Amino acid sequence: MQLTKVLSSIRSKSAVALWMLMLASTATASAVSATAQALQKVMKKFETPVGNLSTALKKLEHDAHVNFAYDEAVLQKVQVKAQVFQNASVASILQELLGKSSLQFQERFNTVLIFDASQPARSLSAIQEEKIKVTGTVAYKDGPLAGATVMVKGTTTGVTTDSKGNFSINTTTSPNLTLVVSMIGYGTKEITVGNERTFNITMEETTIGLNQLVVVGYGSQRKALISGAIAEVPLDKLNSRSLNNVQDALQGKVPGVMVQNQGGDPNSPAKVYIRGIGGINGESVLYVVDGMIYKGGPINPNDIESISVLKDASAAIYGAQASGGVILITTKKGKAGSMSINVDVKNGWQSVAKKMDVLSAKQFADVENAAYDAAGIPRSEAFDGTKYPGGQLTLTDWQDEIFRTAKVQDYNVEVKGGSDKSHYFMSFGYRKQDGIILNTYNERYGFRLNSDVQMKPWLKIGENLSFTFQQGNGANTTSPYSGVIYTALGYPRNVKPYNADGTFAGMPIDYAGSYGDLANPVAYLKRLDNRNPYFNISVNPYAEIRFTKDLKFLSSVAVTKGMTSNKVFTTAVPEIGKINKNNNLYQMMSNHTDILSEQTLTYNHLFNGVHNITAVAGYSFQKNESEYLSAEGTNFNDERFIYRYLGNAGAFTKPQSGKDKRALESYIARVNYEYKSKYLLGLLGRIDGTSLVPSQNRYEKYYAVTGGWILTQENFIRENLTFLDFAKIRGSYGLLGNLGSLPSNAYNANLSASNIYMGKEGSLNQGYAENTISNPNLKWAQAKQSDVGMDLGFLNNRLSVTVDYFSKNIDRMILAVDLPSTSGVSNQMYQNVGEVRDRGWEFGVTYRSNDRSEFKWDIGASASTLKNELLSLGDRTSINTSNINVRSSLTPIRIQTGQSLYNFWVVESAGLFQTEKEIADYKASNGKQIQPAAKPGDRKFVDRNDDGVIDDNDKYFAGTPFPKLNYGISFNASYKGFDLNVFAQGVSGNKLFNALKYTNMNPSIGTNYNMLTGILDAWTPTHTNTDVPRLNSKDTNGNYGTVSDWYLENGAYLRLKNVTLGYTLPNNILKQAGLNTVRFYVTGSNLFTITKYKGFDPEVGTDEVGIDKARYPLARTIMVGLNVNF
Repeated sequence: MQLTKVLSSIRSKSAVALWMLMLASTATASAVSATAQALQKVMKKFETPVGNLSTALKKLEHDAHVNFAYDEAVLQKVQVKAQVFQNASVASILQELLGKSSLQFQERFNTVLIFDASQPARSLSAIQEEKIKVTGTVAYKDGPLAGATVMVKGTTTGVTTDSKGNFSINTTTSPNLTLVVSMIGYGTKEITVGNERTFNITMEETTIGLNQLVVVGYGSQRKALISGAIAEVPLDKLNSRSLNNVQDALQGKVPGVMVQNQGGDPNSPAKVYIRGIGGINGESVLYVVDGMIYKGGPINPNDIESISVLKDASAAIYGAQASGGVILITTKKGKAGSMSINVDVKNGWQSVAKKMDVLSAKQFADVENAAYDAAGIPRSEAFDGTKYPGGQLTLTDWQDEIFRTAKVQDYNVEVKGGSDKSHYFMSFGYRKQDGIILNTYNERYGFRLNSDVQMKPWLKIGENLSFTFQQGNGANTTSPYSGVIYTALGYPRNVKPYNADGTFAGMPIDYAGSYGDLANPVAYLKRLDNRNPYFNISVNPYAEIRFTKDLKFLSSVAVTKGMTSNKVFTTAVPEIGKINKNNNLYQMMSNHTDILSEQTLTYNHLFNGVHNITAVAGYSFQKNESEYLSAEGTNFNDERFIYRYLGNAGAFTKPQSGKDKRALESYIARVNYEYKSKYLLGLLGRIDGTSLVPSQNRYEKYYAVTGGWILTQENFIRENLTFLDFAKIRGSYGLLGNLGSLPSNAYNANLSASNIYMGKEGSLNQGYAENTISNPNLKWAQAKQSDVGMDLGFLNNRLSVTVDYFSKNIDRMILAVDLPSTSGVSNQMYQNVGEVRDRGWEFGVTYRSNDRSEFKWDIGASASTLKNELLSLGDRTSINTSNINVRSSLTPIRIQTGQSLYNFWVVESAGLFQTEKEIADYKASNGKQIQPAAKPGDRKFVDRNDDGVIDDNDKYFAGTPFPKLNYGISFNASYKGFDLNVFAQGVSGNKLFNALKYTNMNPSIGTNYNMLTGILDAWTPTHTNTDVPRLNSKDTNGNYGTVSDWYLENGAYLRLKNVTLGYTLPNNILKQAGLNTVRFYVTGSNLFTITKYKGFDPEVGTDEVGIDKARYPLARTIMVGLNVNF
């Protein structure tokens, strides 16, 4: 058997066959046929065009997915005719194509050689110099390894593996041809090529976690090579927890990310802050799901594969929407293999973790009598046991009546699978959480379908589809007038919830005026009808076209449609106490449509084996439309549920409707460069244009620069600091934008309908007029962010440490400013006002045990500090905060330059006066008595400006509701079939304003509400060691009416957030039942809280800026679960 003369232009695949042919030239025909796998492939239909043989073979090679090796010049001389082959093997097609020439074919090692049998063979040394192609896959124990470097030893020829771990490298043959495969965090491998041309290489991991791919926005990067502050969220046993929203999964997990629950109402989502609170107009975190900006419904936490957070200037790739940080969520996808079904069932119970101690009926009567006596006011007969003995009997614990043990149920089913070319994932979830307060609940249905198909080697298409339906019933717990928990604390305990006939009870008719204007809290909850169902569907089709192995194009479209139908029916209240003879129905229907189209081009190439460049360029267009219609009706003759529709109302108010449209156009660019996986540089930019600001200010440029140096890639570091396994320093700086809550017409306000009297007779006419002043000079707010960080690894990288320092300055903040009365309008005007700065440190530590041990465990801790300062407010120094108050009497919050935002501004208290002499001697330097109306037992206030008067000029900034320190600690362990997860989370350095001291520990409020037992600690001449002032129905000294620091309490807490214990059955038992895994588990949430705060719960919500008015507390939850996979 002879080989043809091979020219220097031979195709890369030929070298494999040429080398093997020399070694196997004496093989028998039977041996040849035994390895002829490619030749046996059958083509259902194959057409050859008229032309040369080279063109025909290239088409056959592509369609049959086989490798050919041949001399291009020889094939160009052979002509073939047009033919159609049906159900023909590759061998029979070749026989027909080559039949009239001297060319022959053979298969060696999955490559088909085509050679001229009439020509003499070349020498072995000549063949060794031919160009060849070596292909393969690089993987590690958990799957393919993307981004590994494959080099030809002794040369600069090299490539990096793609997302599936595949590589293809062109080189020349040599006797000692060797591939060097390397990657940070893995041991370097040298592979002798020899006669092989395809390799499956398995790397051994030496640095856990550093090589995992992290989603970074419009792409992904290996964790070790990230130069920005991008964190991956540990999802420790996430599926074992029953979470109402994704935000709960972030709390305490990532340094620099603060998650604040807005109370415990099952319909109240948590609020996420990334590196600060975002200035006056606030910042909203941007959510990106599967690569697309997401503004849809709640995401089922069970559908989540991974979460990463862009905390620094790296978020500038999302421009004006990213000042508040970006949370990137990747949902689960299918994998090649047979279909698998995963079923997860959780059921459990919730209960209130803490109740307040309130006075008994007898104690309340005694306190009221003492307060009346001290004020010199005749006692009320309601508290006279001789006249109204029933008023001394405790019949009801109203907290027991409104709180309940509530059920939680959570069901999830997943189906996934696929082949080499297609994958699918489908899930369905149902969760219902009954609230711990009567008649409150949240219910959620979710469906998701993710699939992709490799249509051609160069074309992949897919879609991500999700549907969510959510509804619930929520109670008012933030009003100091009608909040249901506040009402339950203040309602008289000598009254039962129901009358003897089953109707709701009210205040005692003869003494109602002595108990205040409160409604029966049980009646309020039983009548509660406040529903807000929400439908959302999101469809995200995409297509990926790979032009070359280095260049790909991604086209994505996301369409989100949401619909809300809010229905609130308020019944009449006939019970004495807070009678309301009117009923009311409010209905509002709204819908929104969000369309996002993004086109991106990504290029990745390794130059000379050391310069790796990844570049992204793209265009994005967003269009958002929303519309609403609301109507209100009153005077319903029948309040039964089936009649709660507007058609049954006796009177109506004028319906309201509106529409909002906005658009955002963006141009995107990013270049990441790395040299020898040692020096890192990132440049990114984005141009955003919005319809929300005037045309001359419409487009803004945003950018970021990131850089990093992997110290442990330097020889002098490795040789001298042997204890250091990994070290990287990094930094970033960039500019991002922020539009806050800017409405669509802020720069060109619409006219409002109005009435006006015109003419000599003063007739009433309807028309349109300005009700605000437009701002034609409005600009984007912007945030300048800088970060310096370090990542370290010790003890074979089982111990990892991350440290960051960040600074974020937000200027040109957008604020709705009050206008003078002479402006002729009543609404505010939006202006660019002021600057605020957030600074802080972030720390993360993780330690993992030896993986070879049967008992495996790891522990992680994260912590972050935050210092916020309002630097300027333009031509003003403060902002009016009178709308943030307690019963229109106490205004504890102030926004002023030089201080943190939403700072508590209070009068300093200095204990209680003990004697008349102390009161008389308490004077200013001018000799004026400071508190002449005080009596022993009254509160002493500090006259900070020494003018002899206690007023606002004596107030000081006493702290902020936003924590200075956030932290979390997690522990995971596994032994044989058992697994354990413990997670604790806490905050420190914040203050809370306990408004219950004003509403429920104040005998002078004039409403005679029942009080907390703390009032029993009030000062008396024989009980002076206390901070609770004397009992008095008049507050002449301002003990309660003065906004003092007595109301402030330490808001720090440490909460055992979650404990999960699970057991997975042994495989030998499961195989007999045809199951993959079966796991039983029990999980507990909010098991206990360590805090000095005296209210229900220290997480009172940032939307209430730290003012606690008896808000819905978080619940303690115990659940049992079963997970089955088959």
